[in-house]
Amino acid sequence: MKSFFPILTGLLMAAPLLLARESKLVDETFLSSLRAEAARNHPAASSAALRAAAASSDIRSVRLWDDPMVGLSVMFANPDMRRDEGDLRLAFEQPLPKPGMFAARLSKADSIQRAELENSRASLLDIGAMAAKDAIELALADESIALQAAQITWLESMAENAREMSLNPDATSIDALRLESELARENQILDAARRTRQSIAQSLNLRLGRPLDSPWPIMRLTLNPVPVPIASAEIARIPRVNPKVRSMRDMASAANSEVRIADRERLPQLSVGVESAIYSGGDVRSAAVGLKMSLPFFNRSSYDANVQASQLREKAAIKDIETTRLEIASGVLTAVTDVANASAQARAYAGDIYQRALAATQSVESSWISSRSILTDLLDSNRMLFAIKLEQRRFVAMQLAALENLNLLVPRR
Repeated sequence: MKSFFPILTGLLMAAPLLLARESKLVDETFLSSLRAEAARNHPAASSAALRAAAASSDIRSVRLWDDPMVGLSVMFANPDMRRDEGDLRLAFEQPLPKPGMFAARLSKADSIQRAELENSRASLLDIGAMAAKDAIELALADESIALQAAQITWLESMAENAREMSLNPDATSIDALRLESELARENQILDAARRTRQSIAQSLNLRLGRPLDSPWPIMRLTLNPVPVPIASAEIARIPRVNPKVRSMRDMASAANSEVRIADRERLPQLSVGVESAIYSGGDVRSAAVGLKMSLPFFNRSSYDANVQASQLREKAAIKDIETTRLEIASGVLTAVTDVANASAQARAYAGDIYQRALAATQSVESSWISSRSILTDLLDSNRMLFAIKLEQRRFVAMQLAALENLNLLVPRR
């Protein structure tokens, strides 16, 4: 029988090296380009931009002067009265602005426009995060396929060794048949992994606005986990960078402007008017200039109630900001914990856990090839080493996904 080299060890070490030579690294630079592409092409980004543009138009729609009014009336009387007093009446009336009303309305429109910009920014962040998570999942699928292919290659080698061992008159072909069965099962798993990879790639194409079947290169995750953020520092950044909190703060400012608007509405409405009497024969008989004023005193209780309601809405908006800040802080703690846990597990699975499993597998391989161990021990040891390697890559992917969740709460870009 041929001399045996620990094939599993070589394959598991060679697969990542081969993948590294031929694949695209999913790092921050690559993910940033995907986020930007998704933000340019996704329809949700366009709708958010249109709402922000509409809010900008609302600012320009705020006016200082209300529309003037003109009037024309005709007198029906005897000819002498019509001639003496004029039979046509022309009137012009211009309402005067209430003090502070224009500034309050302009401030409200400006606050709403800033809130819509923050909402648009939140939409872009969400769209970019979904695209980045798909890319991370695609890279994990590629690494899983590479490991699964190495697993199949190892099984093929073990099956060949088992067939050679069965040629011994004292041996049986049970191990060879068992390995053939394992090989068929692993091939089915590999086929399923490739179908899953195709589905993830299509999902990423949809998010980026590309044709559904656009090809993607083989991708790989970083070898080691990235540094873990500090929770207290991230929570301190929430009021400055979280788009939802910033939007709610702008809406609270709009609520304050609404209080000012309600307060100005209970002021009397003044208007200046000009009226002239003209005889249809062509002469002007008289002209008058007047000032009109509304009497809001009869509806004072209604105006006061409107002011009180606006004040309560402003206070509620301020409380909502704090409530949202606490909810986001809780989400930050969860995301940072997920990052830390995934990082610690990725390091452990790449270090001591992997080394111990590797040593155990090498020992079982040598024992099996010399007929001192049974095939079940070999397969169990192999599965354990494969699972550890795969779990390590999954933990790296989980950390990157948790960082995307954290970036939605406290954006860094």
